[in-house]
Amino acid sequence: MKSKRIAVIGVVLLVGIAAVSMSTVGGDQIQVSAPLATDSAGRMGAIATQSVFKLIISKQNRRGTGFLHDSGNVLTAAHVIEGADPNDVVILMADGKKIPVEKIVADFDVDIAMLIPKRKIKAKALPLAAAERCSVGAQVSTWGFPAGYNGVQPMLSVGYLSGKDAIKSPSGKIVARFVVNAAFNAGNSGGPLIDIESGTVIGIVASKLAPMPPYIESALKALKNDRSISAFSITKSDGTTEPISNSQLLEQVLQYLRSQTQLVIGRAVLTGDIKTFLKKNK
Repeated sequence: MKSKRIAVIGVVLLVGIAAVSMSTVGGDQIQVSAPLATDSAGRMGAIATQSVFKLIISKQNRRGTGFLHDSGNVLTAAHVIEGADPNDVVILMADGKKIPVEKIVADFDVDIAMLIPKRKIKAKALPLAAAERCSVGAQVSTWGFPAGYNGVQPMLSVGYLSGKDAIKSPSGKIVARFVVNAAFNAGNSGGPLIDIESGTVIGIVASKLAPMPPYIESALKALKNDRSISAFSITKSDGTTEPISNSQLLEQVLQYLRSQTQLVIGRAVLTGDIKTFLKKNK
């Protein structure tokens, strides 16, 4: 009797697996991504390792990720270069060469920025998707430079498209975002969100989801603004030092620990917003 029960369970599991490729809810068919070869996620590596760059913003002691667009310019997230002028930003190539930036164009509402380099970047651009795709369950990847990683070639992170979300932009405008089930960390911002199946860029990594209660946010702001006791100095990426208070040091440590929290959920700018930004800036 026990063996019969096991056999029945086995048949049910097999039927369930066979049905996973297409299911219905309320009469609507839900498409599920076709299985991909085990090396699919890394197929863009040959291009990405040459066309995804580390961005160094020296005065803000900040780093991020950018990627080459077919215009010859570098796309990234606007918050990566916030408060910086072109002279503050350096594009670090995979061969270690540094490319200075001539001009920055940014839209902080949609969190997209374009860096115009002072000299031509000789690399193959990452292709932008022709149309916006949002198939829940689609496999996606990003290449970038998460905090703590000091290599000159970008690291791969793989996940799934989970849906869409809406956030309030700095001006109060409601902006749509892709929600991605993947490990986005500080430093990944500005990297390309790639649809693995098509090999095209469908978004720009914008943020990780690491929510905190409002009173904790307020406490961190209070620590950041407290300059009463200064007993420590930090060394920036450009070699300069800056004194900070004990409270500010604590705030930076707590923010760093928060940035390392692995909720494995992040947000990305939509394809349509990228296209609108590019069209607006010709």
